[in-house]
Amino acid sequence: MFNSRYVLAFDPSGAYKEGQGTTGWVLFDIETQKVLKFGAIKASNYSCQFKYWDAHIALIDGLSGFQPNIVIEDYLLYGLQAQAQINSRLETPQLLGIIKYETYKRGLMCYIQTAQQVKTRWNDEILLNKGYIHKDGMFYSMAHTRVSDHVRDALRHALHFMTYNSSYRKEK
Repeated sequence: MFNSRYVLAFDPSGAYKEGQGTTGWVLFDIETQKVLKFGAIKASNYSCQFKYWDAHIALIDGLSGFQPNIVIEDYLLYGLQAQAQINSRLETPQLLGIIKYETYKRGLMCYIQTAQQVKTRWNDEILLNKGYIHKDGMFYSMAHTRVSDHVRDALRHALHFMTYNSSYRKEK
């Protein structure tokens, strides 16, 4: 089974119509254990939902030379959220489907992880102690750039994948 040394991790939010979503992403090198690139795709920068979704595909295109493993935070409807999601279009699961299908078409490995798997294991204190993020007053940064919760969550997913799911280092 193909397993790249690179991970493109997503914390997706498909909420184009329902809250102007933001997807955080991180390109991570398993071998060096370093973040190579990171950023956010903001729905508010696009004129329609399809262009927002297409920005995710364009990101995968732009990083295709790395042939990364794709790691995505899953969308689970928890009981406490169910009432608030009545009549929701559930845009995030739609975006997840697009990313999953795109990785399938490209022959990339796609892994799905839940937020619960990573948020407590890789909390902000651990990210700070490992030097992946820095605290600037009330905000967090990576490479001197302020990052949102979504980017930090994508980093958590990359680290979790590297630590628990990647066979790249084991095969070397």
